[in-house]
Amino acid sequence: MSKITIIGGGSSTFVPQLMRLFLGSEVLKGSTITLMDVDAHRLEVMDRLCRILVEKEGAELKIESTTDRRASLVGADYVITAISVGGMDAWEKDIEIPAKYGVYMVVADSIGPGGIMRAFRHIPALAKVVEDVSEVAPNAWVFNYTNPVSSIVTALLRHRPAVKTVGLCSCVSIPRNASYLSQWAQIPPEEIVTPAPMAGLNHCAFMLDVRLRSGESAFPLMAERANNAVIRWGLQTYGVLPYCWSHVTEFFPMLSQLVEPYQGRLQGLEMKYDLHVHGMERERARVCKWEKLAEDWAAGVGEPVSLNVLPGAEAIEVVEIIESLRTNRNELFGVNVLNRGAIPNLPDDAVVEVTSVAGAYGLLSVQVGALPEPLAATLRGHIAAQQLTAAAALSGDRKLALQAFVQDPQTQARLDRDDIVKMMDELFEAHRRDLPQFFAD
Repeated sequence: MSKITIIGGGSSTFVPQLMRLFLGSEVLKGSTITLMDVDAHRLEVMDRLCRILVEKEGAELKIESTTDRRASLVGADYVITAISVGGMDAWEKDIEIPAKYGVYMVVADSIGPGGIMRAFRHIPALAKVVEDVSEVAPNAWVFNYTNPVSSIVTALLRHRPAVKTVGLCSCVSIPRNASYLSQWAQIPPEEIVTPAPMAGLNHCAFMLDVRLRSGESAFPLMAERANNAVIRWGLQTYGVLPYCWSHVTEFFPMLSQLVEPYQGRLQGLEMKYDLHVHGMERERARVCKWEKLAEDWAAGVGEPVSLNVLPGAEAIEVVEIIESLRTNRNELFGVNVLNRGAIPNLPDDAVVEVTSVAGAYGLLSVQVGALPEPLAATLRGHIAAQQLTAAAALSGDRKLALQAFVQDPQTQARLDRDDIVKMMDELFEAHRRDLPQFFAD
């Protein structure tokens, strides 16, 4: 029996997906699921819904909930973090303020000004989580889904090196999904060998090869047949396959170009490579839909609760990883951990997304080999920006913050230093409430 704590346990989009997997797990029978959130109302709704699901399925799971972070972590074996400081209003500012200065990002949650600001908001809150874990659950694994994963995990590992912190992302399921991969080669799924080896940074990682049962590479077929422009660009430019393509474009300024003219609002505009800038109106509508459904179910209103209706847009591998750790399955997963030589032409102290084995000895990274050197050179620039971002977020040092913006390839490609300072000052003022470390007296 295990105790699994979810920080951000009031989420109506994330928690139901996890519950579906917990309910279906034989390995986790008898476990306690502890929900923690700062929003008492949302937490109460999720607590009720989870209890209803457990009763409906006849599952051997215990549900707890609390707004007390430290109490939720006492005795935890596994901690899952998925939080949003500032919510969608903050996300909207991360998209629109940089756009005024000519920096256009399709999602704005990984790198660039948007990713940096998101890291500045999230790292202090998550640093408190690992502080508590180190004291009340020192043997626990911490699995972070909060973006930007690379900068956050870098900061948490620096802040509390002894805590077993790992970054996860829904995109890493793609190299394990033969049905998905086969679409790009336009061949039957059974001809694809999975999992494909992966290497890079979160939201900018690549499959180094995809093999067919015949032993040949599927890359020539994919380069010719894939209907995804970003995939073709990766294969034709570097000879490797990007698998989180909308995010990947943010790491290369040449890919972050608008098709429609910017006229004061960036959200929803068409970009090159068949992409559109993320829009908060659509995002709010999506979240409101699930919040309303969760509240109705928790109150016993409307249609009966059904696992088949729960949100399931993202693949969540954390439950399989926990099962593999507990039962020594030695399965392969894509995780974000310290490099330590797994990718030889990236720094050892960088947090990288890489194929790893989950078993009784923990998570052991596979030495997958080097990335193409021109690609590795680009990623090293991003790593430097991520490490500066982590240091600035932990210290509240504005000089380091400015250096992070200046080092960021997306920002330096568009702006000179004076404009970077103006943009940073405007972003800081817009997010003042959520950046106490930068406004301390």
